[in-house]
Amino acid sequence: MRRISINEEGHAHALTFSTYRRAPVFLEPSCADLFLDAFDVARQKQGFDVLAYVVMPEHVHLLIAPQGDYAMPTILQAIKQQSAKRLLDHLEQASPVMASRLRVPKKGGGFERRFWQAGGGFDRNVVTMKYARTLVDYIHQNPVRRGLCSLASDYEWSSYGAYYGEAVRVPVSLRWFTGED
Repeated sequence: MRRISINEEGHAHALTFSTYRRAPVFLEPSCADLFLDAFDVARQKQGFDVLAYVVMPEHVHLLIAPQGDYAMPTILQAIKQQSAKRLLDHLEQASPVMASRLRVPKKGGGFERRFWQAGGGFDRNVVTMKYARTLVDYIHQNPVRRGLCSLASDYEWSSYGAYYGEAVRVPVSLRWFTGED
């Protein structure tokens, strides 16, 4: 299935993408940390605001608000390409068994490394604050629904704490909600 991007100034985007073969790579805390580091670098380079995020064992949910004129394929590439390289290099050393799950056979023989599931993932434009708030709650409650923690505040790899004045791994901006700069 092909992902369709609609690049509209002022829209936020709800993004979801999964690891190749839904491998539970992010159960390893260092991998979740590496993803968030790469996500933060992409945020800075591409100039988008982060409204919410959560790193689940085999997928991520992101709610971002690009600034000005933008191209979602470029933003996705910045997030996924850099994180994939960092994570695959890390897994080759730290977890060869998991790294082997992230190989795709080539037609002529051999393998190529793949971190993310093929395709663009899920990208939905968000235009209302009501829907954005619903998504923020959905994203933050995802680990609770999955039984990874009892309370959203207990899950380390999410932006939940930012809404309560706590420091989080990737800075969250509320200006999309408030309209303030």
